[in-house]
Amino acid sequence: MSSQTSLTPRQASINASFAYAGCIVAQTGVQLVAPSLPAMRDALGLTDSRLALVMTIYLLPAALGALPAGLLADRIGRRRVFGWSMVLFGLAGILLQFSTGSFGLFLAIRFAQGLAFAGLLPLTMTILGDACRGAELIRGQGRRSIAMLTGDGILPILGGVLAASTWQAPWLGQLLAVPFGFMVLAKMTDPPSLGTTIRRTGILAGFGRVFRMQGVVALQYAGFLRMFTKFSIIAFLPMLLVDVRGTSPAFAGLVVGASALIGIIPSHFAGRIAGWGKPTTFIAIGLASEAVALAVWAQAPWPGTIFMAALTFGVADGLSGIFVNSLVAATPETEHRASFIAATGAIRNLAKFLGPAFVGILLLMTTLPDAFTIMATAMLLSTFLVLPLRVLDSRLEDQRDNEGDRLAPTESVRSDDIR
Repeated sequence: MSSQTSLTPRQASINASFAYAGCIVAQTGVQLVAPSLPAMRDALGLTDSRLALVMTIYLLPAALGALPAGLLADRIGRRRVFGWSMVLFGLAGILLQFSTGSFGLFLAIRFAQGLAFAGLLPLTMTILGDACRGAELIRGQGRRSIAMLTGDGILPILGGVLAASTWQAPWLGQLLAVPFGFMVLAKMTDPPSLGTTIRRTGILAGFGRVFRMQGVVALQYAGFLRMFTKFSIIAFLPMLLVDVRGTSPAFAGLVVGASALIGIIPSHFAGRIAGWGKPTTFIAIGLASEAVALAVWAQAPWPGTIFMAALTFGVADGLSGIFVNSLVAATPETEHRASFIAATGAIRNLAKFLGPAFVGILLLMTTLPDAFTIMATAMLLSTFLVLPLRVLDSRLEDQRDNEGDRLAPTESVRSDDIR
């Protein structure tokens, strides 16, 4: 980790490793246990509606608790919030094993586990923002994306294998969070500047100043649009392919899966790609390419063209996502980074809900191909985001001292930055 902030290179490297591994550990709450749900339903005699509560009761506090977790991490440090949240997350997993006699108690513990989960994924972005600068931050976000995609792919397979023995077996995987959390508490290092330049009563005021910086609203819109479109596609692309294009469910699953997995390629080469141009240039290219893919899905009936559009969308989403996430991590100063990224996560969680809901409303008035055309048009028009976002490009430039050997500390928000 050569491109570090006020942490030493060794501290930055250790912290980044915890961020990458933490992404996978945090995913055990959904991806690992999801394949066991049908067996859980049968074993406990649950209805489908009651079974759905197992996930919704977990994700609701995860969305609501993200911002408080970020504010707390800015106040008392990333190490303590990240580490103890992991420990509590894992302990809840243990308690779930002993609560199956009362479904109400099971849901209460699951709700508490969702609160512990709330800040984990946003904090992995925060930790990388503390540890890295410039191109190294982009490479770090690429590695984080690879870790997330790895968890998305491997954990459901592992969960399905474990669930063949008993529905409870996949849930035991959450216990890994306990030793992992204690390792974070023992080995992770907070930035030395954290808490030294911010008054006890100044967290919310400084957090508000970050949101008034030039380009930040456009940056939040870019993240919102990405999740809005992505989850709309997950929900409705299979319907478009099967019901309108006449493809098989297997082909529809292949299209959605390939679109996700191909994102590993831009994630792997993110650092190299960063040297070819400005971050906002790649965001614009990604948005325009996604618009093309959406338009192809809306109009083209040929399976080969549909599959190529899926690969195009996956690469474009991975490309734009890495640079948007890198800008999110680099924009605020250290003292407000966790709360800013947590608020970003809350906004994106809202987009995950609103996207499918909006398309569902559109379908009351139009067809699925027309709905995809509308999304393609909105995505194409959104390429103009590069104009207000240009002011943030400098946040990902390596800022070196007079000797050119070391990176300067992360900039604070100055009054002339705020409009």
